Amino acid sequence: MSAVMRKSSELTARFSFADTPLSRARELYALERRFWNSGGPKISCIMETKVKGPVGQIPIRIYHPQPGKLLCVLVYMHGGGYVVGSIETHDRIMRELAFRSGCAVVGVEYSLSPEQKFPVALEETQSVLEWLQRISSNKQARVYGLESDNIVLGGDSAGASLSIGTALNCENRLCGLLLYYGSYGLRDSCSSRLYGGKDDGMGEKERDFYLKSYLRSEKDLSDLRLDVLRASMQKMPPTCLISAEMDPFRDDSLALAFMLEQSGVPVDHYLHKGVLHGFLHYSRMLDAAVIALDQGADFLKMCFLKSL
Repeated sequence: MSAVMRKSSELTARFSFADTPLSRARELYALERRFWNSGGPKISCIMETKVKGPVGQIPIRIYHPQPGKLLCVLVYMHGGGYVVGSIETHDRIMRELAFRSGCAVVGVEYSLSPEQKFPVALEETQSVLEWLQRISSNKQARVYGLESDNIVLGGDSAGASLSIGTALNCENRLCGLLLYYGSYGLRDSCSSRLYGGKDDGMGEKERDFYLKSYLRSEKDLSDLRLDVLRASMQKMPPTCLISAEMDPFRDDSLALAFMLEQSGVPVDHYLHKGVLHGFLHYSRMLDAAVIALDQGADFLKMCFLKSL
């Protein structure tokens, strides 16, 4: 992990949101991710299209590793604190999951904040799921090669939070949830006090910036789609939680795993020791990232095997 952090600091200088225009911060984030995205598996069929959403068209990218076949689908929501990131910055993660699982991965370019605030990104996630369900009954499903009755929803960080927030209203229509180190509603925790800083861009000031950019007001914090740990878990699908030991959001995953188990929901929780928030990006250098990708892929295979 230390070697990864040294490499990241060579790629781009550290920046603060207080001193850096948001457009430039997004450029720097994308520039640093470009190195980590290079290499990895090649997916023979990659398609792009747009889905009608609540505030306009939502770009999506479909990674299809087996052309000519109808494949089950992972809808993947990228991380970035709702403020930075894109399907481009998370390209390798999605290629890796498609290659390792054999399923199709649909990456969603949801609207970022503060240009669009809560709950727009959640509504856009729902729009993509509804689009997939609509095309399952027409020729478009075959055009894109998607078995869109069999869907797992997932993502990393903010994408994980969007996924479970959306799943609360899906009424058992999902095969599973794949959640990498998300925030699920804890207002305070041991991990949030111990971890997060300049090395991973997850210090208290950065976390406050992300949240204030995303929320319309403090009242949004009581919405169950953000304060997930207060919601009923009874109708949640089987869930895979993958978390990082040295992450301010670590305890969110621990709490969510406990609540899912108490509700009788099948849950696998993998805690990776010695790594920081965002470690999934670093499969070029970090063994834990490779293992976490395999854990996610194995979960996808299990979900889709049960659903077929």
